Amino acid sequence: MRSQKLALPVFLVTSTLAAAALGACGGGETGPGPQVPSGSVASTPPSVSATPTNMPSTSASGSNTAAPTSTSTTATPPSVGPMNPIKASAMGDELKALGLDPKKLPPLAKMEPEKLRQVMKTITKAVGGQCTSCHDANDFRAWTPNKKVASHMWNDWVRGLSMEDGSVLYCDSCHQGHLKFLDRKDKKELSKWMDANFVSKLKRLDKKEHGCETCHGDPFDPKFLAKWENEQKK
Repeated sequence: MRSQKLALPVFLVTSTLAAAALGACGGGETGPGPQVPSGSVASTPPSVSATPTNMPSTSASGSNTAAPTSTSTTATPPSVGPMNPIKASAMGDELKALGLDPKKLPPLAKMEPEKLRQVMKTITKAVGGQCTSCHDANDFRAWTPNKKVASHMWNDWVRGLSMEDGSVLYCDSCHQGHLKFLDRKDKKELSKWMDANFVSKLKRLDKKEHGCETCHGDPFDPKFLAKWENEQKK
């Protein structure tokens, strides 16, 4: 039913996608930008500091004293939003420059590696994330929960839907530079926003009727994202 809630997972990227990912994805406002590996999909180990912080130092008397180690701090959780109206993608030309039809995108698995890396850059830019917003930094091939959601967002949204007026729908249409943009504090307002944007402004490319059930299914499943996250992927 059109009045039911429609939940968007985090694209993406992150996204992948994203990921992008994208749906209500994790993360927050615009991140530091793409971090796409230039060669193998496996990540490169971080460089080692030239001056280790845990090496002993020598005092004036000649005795060795341990140098103080830095104390790690927990990052402040990023804010949500803003929950702007969705709009036609501004990345159509970038996708065309990669030799892709933004209205008929191929499955990610069928792209050659170099083109796939370039597409991933567009996803991280669109959702304001990093590769590790979806990927395991130690194994880029591993299926993380966010990567599973981003895979669904690519296939079910950017490849399965378009704007009602026929314009291009892509990760930036909804995320607009924010990994997490759905404000869930007021459920009634969220439901109104979803109906006005995810239902009224979008249509299915398979010509079937579009509504809440496109993502939530029929009967209505409010926790479909959890199913996506826990899927078994090979």
